Amino acid sequence: MTIKVGDLVRGQSNEIMSATYIGKVIEKCEETVHILILNYAPTDRFTVHELMRRILVNSQQLRTISLTK
Repeated sequence: MTIKVGDLVRGQSNEIMSATYIGKVIEKCEETVHILILNYAPTDRFTVHELMRRILVNSQQLRTISLTK
């Protein structure tokens, strides 16, 4: 499934974030995706604040999520 601007995605933990997070795609450039972080683990609160709730990640680290069953 391809990721598009406006999609809700779940990001894996990585070098920056210690746990999974949920975000909205702001911009997509080839393999890199710019994410607005919407939901994150309490342990990442200072990291998210430093990032101003935005993160750039490789699209292979993301999975789209749906709000409907």
